[in-house]
Order: sequence, then C-alpha cells, then structure tokens
Amino acid sequence: MLLVATSGWYGRKFYKHTVEQRLLLQARQSIEKKDWRAADLCLQRVIQINPLSVEASKLVADRLSDTGSPDELSWRIQVTKLEPNNVTNHILWAKAAFKIKNFASASEALAGVDNQSKATAEYHKIDGAVAWGMGDAVEAEKQYLEALRLEPSDNASVLNLATIHLSSTNQAILKAARASLVLLTTNVSFRIPALHLLLTDASKFKSLPDAITYSREIANDSSATFEDKITYLQLLKAANSDDYASWRASLEKAAVGLPRDVFALGRCLAVIENPATALHWLQALPPQIQTNLPVPFIIADCQISLKDWSGLLTLVNQQDWGDWKFYQFALKSLAQRSLDRTMESESCWQKAFLLAEDRLVSLSELARVTGVWGWNAERIQVLNKIIDKFPQATWAVTQLTSQLYLDGNTRELVVLLSKIQSANPTDPHLKNNLACLLMLRKSDLDKAYRLAKEAFETSTNDPFFISTYSYSLLLQGKSDEALKLSSNINPEYLKNPSIAAYYGVIQAETGHKTMARACLSFAETGKLLPEEKQMIQLANARL
Repeated sequence: MLLVATSGWYGRKFYKHTVEQRLLLQARQSIEKKDWRAADLCLQRVIQINPLSVEASKLVADRLSDTGSPDELSWRIQVTKLEPNNVTNHILWAKAAFKIKNFASASEALAGVDNQSKATAEYHKIDGAVAWGMGDAVEAEKQYLEALRLEPSDNASVLNLATIHLSSTNQAILKAARASLVLLTTNVSFRIPALHLLLTDASKFKSLPDAITYSREIANDSSATFEDKITYLQLLKAANSDDYASWRASLEKAAVGLPRDVFALGRCLAVIENPATALHWLQALPPQIQTNLPVPFIIADCQISLKDWSGLLTLVNQQDWGDWKFYQFALKSLAQRSLDRTMESESCWQKAFLLAEDRLVSLSELARVTGVWGWNAERIQVLNKIIDKFPQATWAVTQLTSQLYLDGNTRELVVLLSKIQSANPTDPHLKNNLACLLMLRKSDLDKAYRLAKEAFETSTNDPFFISTYSYSLLLQGKSDEALKLSSNINPEYLKNPSIAAYYGVIQAETGHKTMARACLSFAETGKLLPEEKQMIQLANARL
C-alpha cells in the first residue's frame, strides 16, 4: 500500500510537471507566431497547475509589458519573490514600477540588488531614472555620470544627462547640454528624442526660430505623430510664417477619415485662429466624419464658444452617442438653459447625471464641464456623488472643498469635512480645518476645541495650527493664553490673510489696538469665508 501511494504521489507530480512543460513550450511557440490568444490561454493554464511557476510568471510579465499594462508590476514582484537572487528580476521590477511612476516600488526593487550588480551601468541608469522621477536631480546626475563612465559610448546616458543639464541655470552647462543634443540628432536611434528636448528648450527660452527649426525636423520625420505636426502648425502661426497655409492644408487633407486627427486639428484651429473658422472647416467635412466620435465634441465646443445654441441642439439630436450619452444630455441641458427653457434643461441634466453616476470617468467629465460652464450647484452634486461612490478619487474631495470655500458655503463644508475626518481621524490638517469651521459656525464647540488642541499638539510650530488653537483658547475665555500662544507665529506668516485675521482678532480682544488694526485691515484684502468677514467686523467694532 505504501509503495502504491508513493508511486501515485510521484506519478502525479511527474504528470503535472510534464503538462506544465508542454504548455510552456506551446506558449513560447504561440508567442513566436504572435498568436497572443493561444499564448495567454496556455500561460493561464500553467498558472492554474503551478502558481509558483517562475517561467510562466516571467512570460506573463513579458506579455503585460508588451501591452503596456500596469499589471506588469505585480508579476515582476512575483517573479522576484520566486527567484530573489536573480538581479535581472530586480531590474525588470524597477523598470516596471518606473513606467507607472511608482518610485517607491522601484526603489524597493533596487534595494534588493547585491553590491556586485550595483557596479553595472544598467543599475546606475535605472537608479538615475528613479532619482530623476523623484525630483532629485543631483542624485540622478551622479548615477548617469557613473553609468557613462562604465559605458562611455552609451548615448542613452548622454541623452539623460543632457535632459538634466537643460534645467540648469549655469549657461556653460546649458550650452554643453545643447551641443550634446545637437550631436545626438545625427544618431538614427536618438535623433527624435534629442530634437524633442531641443524643441522644449527653445520653447522655454522663447527662441521661436530655433523652435520652428526643430519642430520642422520632427514633423517631417517618418515617425512623426499627428500631434507633432500640429505643434509645427502652432509654431508657424505664432511666427506668421508664409508656410502656415500650405502646412494647414496638408494637415486638413491628412486628417480626413481619421476622427481623432480631425478632433485634434479642429481643437487646434479653434485656439490659434478662432472657433468660427474651426467650425466652418468641421461642418464642411462629410457627414459620416462629423458624426463620428470624438469629432462631435469639438464641434460642440465651437458652438458653445459662439453661443450657437440652436446649432448645438441640432448636433446632439443627430445620433446616439453611445457611452457618451450622459454628455449628450448635459449639452442638451446647457443649450436649453441658455435658451431660457428651464424645465427642459433640468430634465436633461437629471438624465445626464443618472447616466453618469455608475462610472467614474463619466462623473469626472461632468465635474469638469460644469466647472467650465460655471454650474456650481451641479458641480457640487457631481463631486458629492464621486466622493460617496468612489472614495479612492481623492481629487474630488480637494475640488469640492475648494468649490465650497470659493462659494463660502460653510454649512456644506462642515458636512464634508466631518465625513472625511471620520474616515481619517488621525489627519491633523482635517482636525484643524474642521475645528476652525465649527468655531466659526458656533457649532459643537466642545468638539472644535478638542480637535484644535489635538491638531496643534502634532505640530506646535505650524502657523495654521497655532492660529486655530489660539482662537479656540480665546473663545474659551483664556485670552492671556491665546495671546501668548499666538505670539509664537512668525511675522512672515502674518502675510497670509487667514492667519492675519485670527491674529488680529486676538490682538483686538486683548487691547492691542494698533497691531489689531494693521492685521485686520490686511486680512480684509484676502478671500475669506462669510463668518470670517463677520468676525473681523465685530473685532473692528471694538477698536
């Protein structure tokens, strides 16, 4: 029985190993034939049989790299864990992390490289790229110089060093960087990247003739994108060049039949010429082009700029906009509101909102356009929906907070910050801001005093925390403590109207009238909340 069991165990292992190797062979053959579907199915089956297969994990990571998927990173990490002593795995992990700007993960990958492997040019190049991505130009330069020392003929390091040196304020370094890039333009592999850097540099220093020269070389290259050609058109227009008309005509001809290029050119013409000219060209295109997304978007933008509301209604009623139906109804709402058809506009807006509420991309677009149109109530509605449904979209919190501050809507601000602070109870900035709002609205003061104190205790030198906590002490009748604490604020920070307001109020309440008048007068020049303005008025009345 023991013999049979042992034979069965090893027989099963041998069978699984055999199947795994056969599937891996089929996967590699399918990849060579570019039969991606078959390759993916084989690799998927191998992972099911053996989740710890190093070879399969590498092939999956390679496939994801080829498709540009961000999921490549997790597979590179998996491979490195399975084969930790292979330096190539660490380098590929770092490169995958760098692609998606996950510099912390890239640094972690490089930290696992042994000292011997750290002495290679490949290591120094990726370490330099990570340092540059993290904004450490000094460290990036150091790493690229070492990579170039190890591989003197490596043009990639020359290009990277030139990129760093273009940000220098030293004219000699700048001149040398430009010279290096000009030399690289004679190299087929580095010509276009070097030209792009030279173009960026010329544009930065407003050297229009040089910018046109570099842009022309890029635009006339066989690898040029349509965006490259549009950039050249913009520069020709800026220079009032005689070549502008012919180049524009060539782009108009090239764009027809390619909706994304039509959209890009139409958007460009609306900016560098005017919306009427762009609309005239767009509406002269064949109907099948005009109705092919994303072309209707730029047509709509032009009509909005020209206040052609009837034309906009005609456009949005022409077809079904598919996944962008929510935007179609939003545009209908805009046109109806602009024609004083309030009920129709409200109905269309509610349809747009309902169609968008399950998709972050759709809601994000509604948040953007309502901001452009000045529809504050609708923008707040959309941002609240994003915060409730997609809490990972932290940008929505920032935008909504800014909008509510701009509107002076302290009631909604308290609701929003209370919700966020409950989810992030240790964040001192949230504590400070919520405490300040509660005190301004004279609401839940015990909580406000506690939050102000807790925020201050996390950073006793922060001028905003000092300001809020001092004000809380003043409201609690501890004016002497408030005055003593607020005196710790660096005078430089009193140039901030918000800090100056609370400092001035404390000075007024403690009898320091001259200082109070100066601070309160300056504070009034800033953008303050309604309750802060009222607070200043009351303080001034006591002077």
